[in-house]
Amino acid sequence: MRAWHGVLDTLVRERRSRLVGYAYLLAGDRPTAEDLVHDAIIRTFSRARRLDHVNEAEAYVRRTILTQFLNRRDHAAMARSKLPLLVERDAPPADEHAGEHDAVVVALRRLPPRQRACVVLRHVEGLTTAETADRMGVSEGAVKRYLHDALAGMRETLGGFGFGDRGDDEDLTAVETRRRAR
Repeated sequence: MRAWHGVLDTLVRERRSRLVGYAYLLAGDRPTAEDLVHDAIIRTFSRARRLDHVNEAEAYVRRTILTQFLNRRDHAAMARSKLPLLVERDAPPADEHAGEHDAVVVALRRLPPRQRACVVLRHVEGLTTAETADRMGVSEGAVKRYLHDALAGMRETLGGFGFGDRGDDEDLTAVETRRRAR
């Protein structure tokens, strides 16, 4: 058996649920997330690549998920067809923050794809602004702009959940400082 067979098996067995969770944050619904993960795994392993470790494979699949999500031509039509915005979940969370979780997911789903991707990469995946820009193939300034617009939109949507206060996010500060200087 080739080495990549073992990597693929481990990836699907141990990392698939995390990949679906990542894709869910981008796509906003489980069936689309499942499709993104499935397609990304096929793309990743159908070409000759040297993926000797599951961490390398997972990083490559995540990048492919993001690229596929951003390149979907039908994302606007898909978003319009999903009204009303409902959060799908296998089982309801057992904590008091369930309403907040649902509200955040709905707010994310309302964002345009590039803004949503920036929020997920920067604030969920924990990437730096430079890493987010590199992953998305855009400038750091574009990432800051997307984040500013996304977080402003999410604050508006989530105002009733106590998310209306501005944090001291470095990305927002940089964008706002530049605006005031104009």
